[in-house]
Amino acid sequence: MVSFVKPHSRWTGIWRSYLFVGAASLVLVSLIYTTLLIRKLEEEPRIMSRVFARFCMTAAVPEVVGDVPETGIIFEEIIQKINFPVVVTDRKGVPLAWKNIGIEPYPMTTEQMKQWDSLPPGDPLTGIKTAILKLDGENQPIPMMLNSDSTVVGYVHYGNPQILKELGYVPFIQIGMIALFVWIGFIGFRAIKAGEERAVWVGLAREAAHQLGTPISSLMGWLTLLQDGTKTPPEIIPEMENDLAHLERVLNRFNQVGSIPKLAEADINQLLHQAVEYFTHRVANMGKKIRFEENYHHDPGVLLNRDLFTWAVENLIKNAIDAIDGPDGVISISTAVAAKKIEITVSDNGRGIQPGHQKKIFSPGFTTKTLGWGLGLSLVRRIIEDYHQGKIKLAGSRPGQGSAFLITLPLKRHGH
Repeated sequence: MVSFVKPHSRWTGIWRSYLFVGAASLVLVSLIYTTLLIRKLEEEPRIMSRVFARFCMTAAVPEVVGDVPETGIIFEEIIQKINFPVVVTDRKGVPLAWKNIGIEPYPMTTEQMKQWDSLPPGDPLTGIKTAILKLDGENQPIPMMLNSDSTVVGYVHYGNPQILKELGYVPFIQIGMIALFVWIGFIGFRAIKAGEERAVWVGLAREAAHQLGTPISSLMGWLTLLQDGTKTPPEIIPEMENDLAHLERVLNRFNQVGSIPKLAEADINQLLHQAVEYFTHRVANMGKKIRFEENYHHDPGVLLNRDLFTWAVENLIKNAIDAIDGPDGVISISTAVAAKKIEITVSDNGRGIQPGHQKKIFSPGFTTKTLGWGLGLSLVRRIIEDYHQGKIKLAGSRPGQGSAFLITLPLKRHGH
């Protein structure tokens, strides 16, 4: 019974591939965009630091920067606009101003400047020295030079903004989230697949019991009549032969489920008529009054697997019978040829299908019957579409007025 699961597995594999490719594309696009964004943000502090250094050059910063009061004002005004770690030092590396390094800015005394190269342990300025080394590890310090002779009078040590550091984790977070999404999707697909496979296996087992039970029960009844002497062998033998023939057809159907069925030219109208005859004799035993209407177009030749196609038609007719509750039930079966295809319509005037259920009726496991397993229409779709390269759809249905199913099969092609 592998073949009934295999088509679903094929489509599941295709969707899984699409999911993987889509996730990979999303990761790639996200990484490219994030990388470009980070590069732009990295360029911003570099440009601002150069502008700042250039401004200091035009301000004619003297060799002893701390002796000029205007310099402090310039630094305070400009440095307040900076949103990334920065330390401005003189040419000897003594800090003049700083921001966003974890140490609050404060004016350095002349004594502190003189002791910069030999700071005592625990001095607050050691934190600034550590910050300068860290910033120089991130970016090359920008020298401040005089316009006249390009003499270096100081340096701008800068780092990357905190937001830029946080953005560096974004690609990894995105990869993790997408990986989680793919994993959840994979688990979901596996759960859906496992559920549908369970429904198919259980449904096939029940369908086998039902298909075999009808002719076997009939044979047991005929045997009882023979033992009681109610009927003579000449009267019973033809009926027993019919039941045995039906039993053989059932066995052939299940025997082909696990293999690739062979298609051969068949008279589709004859197969439909035989299915109608089979149910006509059994509808009366169900206590229902149902009239069958047949309207067949000339059969131009169709390639079919007789056993599986008959099985599909019987499922549609059986569903139509189950849907009829009234005393004046009508089931119509018709064929028509259109555009190199033959159309088979099976309709009834039963209870119809609720609008909310119409998109689910072909799903394995879906059923509105108390004792149903939801295999019938799923089985029909697999037989028609996967084995016969045809199409089946719900042509129309209204609650209380009935339903109509349309099967479309390709006509026999030349050369077959």
